[in-house]
Amino acid sequence: MLSWSGTEQGIEIDLANVQTATGGVSVSFAQQLVDFATAATEFDLTVLAKSRDQLISVAGVAITIDAAAVIANFEMMTRLADSTGARMQTEVVADRLVVAQAMGVDKVVSRR
Repeated sequence: MLSWSGTEQGIEIDLANVQTATGGVSVSFAQQLVDFATAATEFDLTVLAKSRDQLISVAGVAITIDAAAVIANFEMMTRLADSTGARMQTEVVADRLVVAQAMGVDKVVSRR
C-alpha cells in the first residue's frame, strides 16, 4: 500500500530493502511514518496529534491521509481475522518474522 500511495503521489519509494529484510527502506520521512503508525495504536491523543503534524510537515497532507487509511485498514483486517479465529500457517509466520525483526515490529506488544 505504501508503494502504491507513493506512486500515486509521484514519490519513488524503494521497498526492495524491506523485501530482503534489511530494514533500510528509502523513504525520507520513514521515522515520521513509524511514529504516526505507532501513535495511532496508542491511547495518547496528544502524541497522535504531534506525530500526525510532524508527518504532515515533512510529507504533506495527502500522504498523511494515505498513511491513516493504511493504519485503519490494518486495524480492520486484524479485528476481522481475530473475530473469525483465523490463524496464519506456521511457515508464513516464520517467513514474516524475519522481516518483522529487521523492522523492529516483533517487539510490539499486542493490547489483546
